[in-house]
Amino acid sequence: MQALQDRDKGVRADAASVLGMIGEGAKDAVPVLIQALQDEDVRSNAKFALGMIGKDAVPDLIQALQDEDEVFRSYAALALGSIGSGAKDAVPALMQALQDQNENVRDSAAWALGSIGSGSVDAVPALIQLLQDQNWDVRNSAAMALGQIGKDAVPALIQALQNDYNVSVRSRTAMALGDIRSEDAVPVLVQALQDENLGVCRSSERALRKIGTSEALKAVEEYQSRQ
Repeated sequence: MQALQDRDKGVRADAASVLGMIGEGAKDAVPVLIQALQDEDVRSNAKFALGMIGKDAVPDLIQALQDEDEVFRSYAALALGSIGSGAKDAVPALMQALQDQNENVRDSAAWALGSIGSGSVDAVPALIQLLQDQNWDVRNSAAMALGQIGKDAVPALIQALQNDYNVSVRSRTAMALGDIRSEDAVPVLVQALQDENLGVCRSSERALRKIGTSEALKAVEEYQSRQ
């Protein structure tokens, strides 16, 4: 753990990576790794390490979400997402982080909730609201998260696919509807095959394949014949 304080940034980064490879056995290093999230040369490795250590890191990361440093808060959320389902105790704190004034924190919190998966189902209403965020990265992450946990979000995702001006958000929303395998979304996804952006068309095609109804597959076949 002393190596995380080394003057050489490479040594610090390698030390964090090694602790990550140790995994749960490195739980005593959690406080030092969380502090390393403030080190721009080490924070990505520290995030990885905390994710590998798992649920033993969750309480300290929840506390880190309250820090004054917005970058620190953002990486704390990312670390919780890296832990995945083991971080379900952090869902209330991450839901609060969806209201953060900083867009990067909101983005990271949304991604984390999606990565936690079914344990984040209580966050669905807040994530639906986030589909209206002014920042497209945040909307993108909200759509991704809803694709993992949000069957009740289908109407809001359909609206985003139809109306969002950002092609990345429309593409991600189509993918989310495919992840949910929403048959109700098939007509809108078929319409999205005619989107002006090729990426949205391709995402809609993949979504229809995932849904797999006869109507969806027929639309895919017709789309391919036009290419």
